[in-house]
Amino acid sequence: MESTIKLAPSMRKSNGSEKTINFSKKDLNLLDKSMASGVSLNFEQFNSSLDLDGLIQKPWGREYRIYADNFYDIWQLDILPGQSTSMHCHPRKETALLCLEGKARFHTLTESHALETTNFIRIRKGTFHATENVGNSPLKLVEIETPRNKFDLIRAKDKYGRQGHFYEKQTLDCKLTQMEQINSIADAKIRTSCIHNEYRFGIEAGRDIVCRRNLIFIISLGLNQAIAQDIQVFPGTTLPISSLEKDDFYFTIARNL
Repeated sequence: MESTIKLAPSMRKSNGSEKTINFSKKDLNLLDKSMASGVSLNFEQFNSSLDLDGLIQKPWGREYRIYADNFYDIWQLDILPGQSTSMHCHPRKETALLCLEGKARFHTLTESHALETTNFIRIRKGTFHATENVGNSPLKLVEIETPRNKFDLIRAKDKYGRQGHFYEKQTLDCKLTQMEQINSIADAKIRTSCIHNEYRFGIEAGRDIVCRRNLIFIISLGLNQAIAQDIQVFPGTTLPISSLEKDDFYFTIARNL
């Protein structure tokens, strides 16, 4: 059960832009040790945890929600140069990290990997990981999680002293575009742009998506993928549109021109 890196089937034609990080025996041992020390897991209450729609302050930078429904949760993370997230895991949810810009070093308990612009990495539930900004400018990532539960978090190591602590709720006083309701998806909401408007976020049916030079990523919001906890991420500029399900909805990330 040692941690391995393998290319996901959907990305074997994508020049190695995706990696998958698998759960290992070392992850299991650390998770068991953390739980035995008294760390508990909480659940997000969708209708009452509205502070999660604000700009969350982090010692390494900031993060904010850009999409959520009953199954998927998508966030943008801005990590400052030289800073790093904690070594943490999500025992009950699958995660994917997409690099919009910058250079990162992605660490597990046993190894580390480079993560650069347009690369993405899938992280199996229970796998401990940390992301470090090794560049000279802010690292901009998009994080996709399913099932939705921002409080599914165990921090094992943290240079800011947060190991064993719950997810923080302190927000920054910064004007964000409002989360908008989406009528086509039950209980869904979206923020259509990032703070400085460099990127646009949208919801499109598979039949309506066309490849364009500013389209970076396409993320499936399919119910089948959510139930299987199989996060599907596609490159926006090289994906054959015929690969998409015409009646399914997708979250799209594009650069503002």
